[in-house]
Amino acid sequence: MVWLIAGLPATAVIAGFTTYFIAAHEPDSLVRAEYRKEGFALVEKTTAADTLAAELGLFARMTADNGRLEVTLKGRLSTTPERVALTIIHPTRESRDIALVLARSGGGSYGANLPDVGNGKRILVLEAEDRAWRITGQWMAPFSGMTELAAVETNHSTHP
Repeated sequence: MVWLIAGLPATAVIAGFTTYFIAAHEPDSLVRAEYRKEGFALVEKTTAADTLAAELGLFARMTADNGRLEVTLKGRLSTTPERVALTIIHPTRESRDIALVLARSGGGSYGANLPDVGNGKRILVLEAEDRAWRITGQWMAPFSGMTELAAVETNHSTHP
């Protein structure tokens, strides 16, 4: 009877320490640094780069085929950059984020080899190398077909 009375609390203490060490060893990074909590909605902060992209009317068409990613950029840019940066963000695991630099292949077209990004929803951030402007959007992985990204100046909110 003594073992039953002492064993149950001891098991709970051991389970509590085990849970703590598991949580401390692999912490979740569910909310990224550029988000802030307002009420029950997560609101992406509008940055100067988003505003400039909206003012320039930037629009990107992205096509993935056979491990190759092609991006066509349109808008009122005075000069097209030599390279653009694309960040493919995993919504919950920062360690699975992928950063690509796409080189200009002619006119407003850019290309790069597309690594395996796994399955599921991904957040896309396309921006100039100097980070003067940026366009964001979403795409379902594995990537295939075509998607379009357009610059918008308003905040996006996701309600739980």
